[in-house]
Amino acid sequence: MNEIDISANKRYVEIFKKLVDIYVETGEAVGSRSLSKVLETPLSPATIRNVMADLEELGILCSEHTSSGRKPTEKGWRFYVNTIVESADISNAEVEELAKITKNAVGKSVESILEKATDVLSDLANCASLIRVPTVNSEVRHIDFVLLSPGRAIVVIVNENGIVENRLIDVAQDVTSSVLGKATKYINTQLSGSSLNDIRTKLQNELDLQKEGLDEITKDIVKQGIGFVINENDNKVIVKGQSNLLSKAGEILDLEDLLRKLDEKKTLKDLLDKSVNGKGVQIFIGAETKMFEMAGCSLIISPYQNAKKSLVGAIGVIGPSRMSYSRVITLVDYTAKLLGNIV
Repeated sequence: MNEIDISANKRYVEIFKKLVDIYVETGEAVGSRSLSKVLETPLSPATIRNVMADLEELGILCSEHTSSGRKPTEKGWRFYVNTIVESADISNAEVEELAKITKNAVGKSVESILEKATDVLSDLANCASLIRVPTVNSEVRHIDFVLLSPGRAIVVIVNENGIVENRLIDVAQDVTSSVLGKATKYINTQLSGSSLNDIRTKLQNELDLQKEGLDEITKDIVKQGIGFVINENDNKVIVKGQSNLLSKAGEILDLEDLLRKLDEKKTLKDLLDKSVNGKGVQIFIGAETKMFEMAGCSLIISPYQNAKKSLVGAIGVIGPSRMSYSRVITLVDYTAKLLGNIV
């Protein structure tokens, strides 16, 4: 018997689906007697035990010992996700909570919007949430360099959608507001209306050739300010809700290892970057991604677009394999589409 046979056998599918539903709700291995009480098709516990034994032989279910109930294996979760799981509606309360992401978004930085999105998503899913911050590459409306104190300045970038990016930069102790004003004037006169990536290319061509006759201090400030923002976003990953995983320690094989890997932003960035070009929601279970192969976890992730419908990042939820896939898939997909209207 193979997975195609299982999919075509209504009895096997019904028993497996009900078993998963009970296991997701209770976290306890499920026995044949419990299943016999909830199946739409009346079946004896003995018949159910035979089906469960077949599914265990196929690696879809497992049990701790002969007389115990069964629970899904990683192979079983994959079969469930590919064959049985359906999208679920989210409640009005969840829609209202997600709407907080867009509330007062105009004038906020991209990062603050994404921070809010990961916060809300992790709370609703009761898992950890992670998001790839996109490289800032929309057209630039205005850029300012503002002196905060000796040796410290802030770069303020306003894009075409009114979204603001702020980054602190270090400058020489003797840099004055006049020098920063010169850098501001240069940027906005020569390069306003270009994307930050275009600005970086133009800076390399024009400043290195000294076309504008800027002094070295001003050129360094311009290069540092734009380069800092681009490089910062190039490697930026936001992770929220790690504390939600603490209550699930019994279901995660190595919680300490998982939390450590969630702090490895470069590794997370590589994983998220691979998902940016994917189509729709993607689901990785256990060893399907080497990053979490020892943790007994699942990652549900979706790319998201910017206002120009370009794929710019990915957002997802990570938690134990025992999760309500239909609900979390819908939450991730809904959040990704929401971000496409505001980023």
